Amino acid sequence: MKRSPLVAILMTFLLAAGMLMIACEDTINPVSDSWRSWENGDTVPGYVLSEPSGSRADVRAKAQMWDNYYALELACALNTGHSDDNVFQVDTTLVFAVIISDNSQTVWNGAPLIHLVWSDTDLERPDTVSVYDLTANGRPAPTIDGDGSDETWASGIPETQLAIGALVGDNGLREAYLAAAYDSTHIYFKLAWPDPTSTMSLQRDMWHFDGRAWTQEGQDDMAVFFFPTDQPPSDWETMGAGTIDAEDGTTTDGILNAWGWTAGLTNPLGYADDLLATATELAGDAGTPVFHLNYDAAKSYPPQVQHPGIESSQGSDVLLENEAIPFEETIRP
Repeated sequence: MKRSPLVAILMTFLLAAGMLMIACEDTINPVSDSWRSWENGDTVPGYVLSEPSGSRADVRAKAQMWDNYYALELACALNTGHSDDNVFQVDTTLVFAVIISDNSQTVWNGAPLIHLVWSDTDLERPDTVSVYDLTANGRPAPTIDGDGSDETWASGIPETQLAIGALVGDNGLREAYLAAAYDSTHIYFKLAWPDPTSTMSLQRDMWHFDGRAWTQEGQDDMAVFFFPTDQPPSDWETMGAGTIDAEDGTTTDGILNAWGWTAGLTNPLGYADDLLATATELAGDAGTPVFHLNYDAAKSYPPQVQHPGIESSQGSDVLLENEAIPFEETIRP
C-alpha cells in the first residue's frame, strides 16, 4: 500500500523526534556500566579488603583446603623492627599457643601450651615443635601459597601432631599438625587441620537482600597464634592460652603478640592480621589493616559493592577496594 506524503512525513518526524529524545537522554543521563538491578538472594561482602601497611603487614599467610584439611602457611621476620612485635631469638625456647575456630567467633579449640625449640634434642615433651634450619640444610624458603607440598616442607622437616582440646565451647576439632622452619631473616610455619564442617567458610557479616531489605549474617574460619612479648602474662610459661580470654582475646595481665588469620578477611590477599593482646583489649598493630567494615550506620544497605562492570578477581564472597564502588552508583537515576 502506498503511503500518502503526509503519513511519510509524520513517520519521519516521529522517528527523528525519538532519536533526538534518545540522544538527549544519553547526553543528560548516559548509560553506565555501573548500573544493575538488585534481586532477592543477592549478597554483598561485609568487609572491603586492601593491601595492609606498617606493622599490620608483618605476617604473610595463605591457606588452601585439601580433602577437607586446611593447609595454612605463615612467614614473618625473626625481628620485624617494630616495637609491637615479639622477637624470635634463635636457640631460645619459646612458649606459644594456637587456637582455631570453625565458622564462629565464640567457639575455640586449640593447643594452649606449645614449646618452640631450635634443635631436635628436646622433643619428648608433648606439643614441642622443632624449628628446621633451612640455611644449614641448603633448603629454600617455602612459598607462602597454602599449597603445603613444596620442596621445603617435603624435605624432612619434622611435623608435630598437636593435642587439640576445647577452650571455649567445643567445635569438635581434636587434631592439628604444625611444622616450623627458619633462615637468616624469617621464621615459617605450616599448620594443617581437618575442618570440622569440611568447608572453607568466608562469609563473615555478609549482606543479604530479600527483595525488600538488606540484613547481615555469617561467620568465617579463623586461626590465631599467640606469642609472648618481653612483657608476657605472669603465668604464661605454665598456662599458655589459659591466660587468654578466648572470647575477646584479652589477657589476664601482660602483653602478647597475636597473628590473626581468617579465611574471608585476611586469606584472600595473603596475610594474617598482626595484633597486640593486653589485659584491656585485642587491638591492631600500627598501620592499616587488610580489611575494614563495609558498613555505615546511616545506611540500611552495603555502602560499597562490586563494580558490575568488573569481574571479581577473588570471587563473589570477597570485595576488593580497587574493584568496589558506592552502592548508590549502581542505581539507575
